[in-house]
Amino acid sequence: MKNKSLVLYLIITLLLIVGCKPSSRDLKIYYLKEGKICNENILLDFIDKEGNIHSPYIDTIKFSYLDSISYPDMNPDRDEHHTTPYVLNFSKKIKSYSPEYYTAYTIYNIIKVIEYYNHLFDNKIDFNTQKEFKTIDVIIGDIPLFTHPNSYIFEKNSNPSPSLFSHEIGHRAFWYIEGELGIKFNGLSVIHMGLLEYFTVSFNNSSVVGEDFLPQKLIRDASQLYKYPLDSSFTLRNTLRLMEESFPTKIQNPRSNISKYLSACYVSYNDYILDNIYDNHRGGMVLTSTLWRIREQIGQDKTDKLVAQTILNLNNYLNKRMEFYQSAEAEQQNMIDWCDVFYGLIQKDKELFGGQNIQVIINQFVRTGYPIDVVKY
Repeated sequence: MKNKSLVLYLIITLLLIVGCKPSSRDLKIYYLKEGKICNENILLDFIDKEGNIHSPYIDTIKFSYLDSISYPDMNPDRDEHHTTPYVLNFSKKIKSYSPEYYTAYTIYNIIKVIEYYNHLFDNKIDFNTQKEFKTIDVIIGDIPLFTHPNSYIFEKNSNPSPSLFSHEIGHRAFWYIEGELGIKFNGLSVIHMGLLEYFTVSFNNSSVVGEDFLPQKLIRDASQLYKYPLDSSFTLRNTLRLMEESFPTKIQNPRSNISKYLSACYVSYNDYILDNIYDNHRGGMVLTSTLWRIREQIGQDKTDKLVAQTILNLNNYLNKRMEFYQSAEAEQQNMIDWCDVFYGLIQKDKELFGGQNIQVIINQFVRTGYPIDVVKY
């Protein structure tokens, strides 16, 4: 009996050990998070045994190597990628940092972030109507900061933070919120961007955005105290200056990708734009950091729900601005601003949580420097 029990014990132990090992359907991925290399095993359930990709959110995915970027009409928002294609093969074991590795990493995160937004906004965002983003390009190149929602660029052997994907899918979500749901951001304003980036950091459970795909000077960190009103450090000219400082050698070569981009910017933007228009990505951190501090105090679930439901009702608060915002600015614009977000958060907290988080909201908006004394809340 003892021998039989020992044999049974060994069999069970062996099965447990085998079960804990990554299977051929798993992939270990590596990424930076707050300065540390992290890893996790992801399930490749979106790739079948024949190596075909299946996802309701992606029709086609292509891989290539970046040769160069050009701007035929010198518009920095209309870049053309010149690439050398590579044929993906998912029928064999995926090697770390291979084309298949970065492609699988991209698909996994796109699906994961879309499902996060679906849950958060009660499936009100229909990503599948955005046909132009169902064909995805994955590219190995030297300029990952030029990643777009349908074109993901990775440096060779890099470990990009998942914030790359939550940020880019966030763009898709907020374009839908503004376009199809009609929330009046009036374009990619700092408020639009500040709310978007809150979900970037919340989903990633980290205050840092951009690790291993943005140069160090352009990495954004919601744990820092960004103050309102925005100063000249948030202008477009300063962002371009930070880019120049980040690529001191490459900008000496006029044919480098970063040099061509900067040239297009300086041709396209006049002095007024450079000196008076805020970089919405960096400027949005003023609001993002405020919401991040609220999250630190009341938790992710409550803050995510509070912010999402406030966003869906922002037009209602905008329409009531003359009632609660005692400032001449209330008559000067018809677009969502910080005061609508602040007022909305308080109204939604009353509705969802009985007002138990109102003082936290007030404290953090005051700490940022928002003049809440002009809001009757």
